[in-house]
Amino acid sequence: MLYKFDKENKSLEMLKFYDFSDLKGKEKDLENLLASNLGEIYTENGLLMPIFQERQWQAEPDLCALDKEGNLIIFELKRGFVQGDTTIQVMRYAQEFGQKNYSELSAIYNKYINAYDVDLKAIHAQNFGLEIPLKESQFNKKQLLVIVGNSTDTELMNAVNYWKSKGINMDYLPYRFYEINGELYFEFFAKPYDYHINPKDKKGIIFDTNATYDSKSVWDMFNYHKISAYGDASNFVSRFNKNDYVLYYQIGYGVIGAGQIIDSKIYENKASDEKYRKVKLLTPEIKSMDEICYISPSELTEITGKSFYYASTVKSPYLSEEDAKAVITELKKKYETWHGSDCLHRYRFGESLAAGI
Repeated sequence: MLYKFDKENKSLEMLKFYDFSDLKGKEKDLENLLASNLGEIYTENGLLMPIFQERQWQAEPDLCALDKEGNLIIFELKRGFVQGDTTIQVMRYAQEFGQKNYSELSAIYNKYINAYDVDLKAIHAQNFGLEIPLKESQFNKKQLLVIVGNSTDTELMNAVNYWKSKGINMDYLPYRFYEINGELYFEFFAKPYDYHINPKDKKGIIFDTNATYDSKSVWDMFNYHKISAYGDASNFVSRFNKNDYVLYYQIGYGVIGAGQIIDSKIYENKASDEKYRKVKLLTPEIKSMDEICYISPSELTEITGKSFYYASTVKSPYLSEEDAKAVITELKKKYETWHGSDCLHRYRFGESLAAGI
């Protein structure tokens, strides 16, 4: 719940809140909002990879996702108060989708991304930083049913609690919208403790080098001591504050470099649709693939004790200052002891991982 704090009178005033139907929003819009931001707002059992969204006029779940272990998470979203058996509805979806094998899930994912031959195992491994992709038999071994709905819909909450008491793996996640000074704010009750690094605090962010779309981007960033993002992703550079740490992430390798944001200004290059921030490099200014040393995703997890989701320009979650420094220290050690044959071997391994081999 959000309260306005009256400092003078030392009192709290409960702010009015809304569900999506109050704002004339469509259920599909709420579905798209969650699908595109799932990596940041859902934290209970780690981060999630969306693989499916409901098609129009089809009796299907609103949203399906995979967790790091290949378990299927089935979401049913309700924009306002609902009548009827929503819990029964989502259990019917679980009965159907819970029986799908790997090939069927892969076909569903390919339709979701408008492709036909993408290897789900390889993309799943890439997104969750797995050095060895899961076996096909490991996918969809378990299912979790999640209903996202109005924070005051007690009837639906009680129905979910009833089925949970009967051993059904089901949960309820409430949301709220607030309007403050003409702007809308979204509150989502991520479990178990809704823990996130405070964005105002000094932090570390794992930032993609854009190698998937432009193999030269990484050299441009190192050469000009900056981080860059382009087009629709360009606003990701605004996630940083002055003195935050940036950990450069190269697909197929891991964290290959580190720096620190030197000012609060966001620069633009309109000719290339680029936004960028200036950086003081803390690791060597590498100029070719043969010079790369890196912290792999598994090493990153070992150092920080955290799992990460790698599908976005900005990887989730953020790092504390202490974790960022620990990663940078280990990366510096690798560069200090670097020799060509060792890095070349790891480069070939990185190629294999990127290809899903």
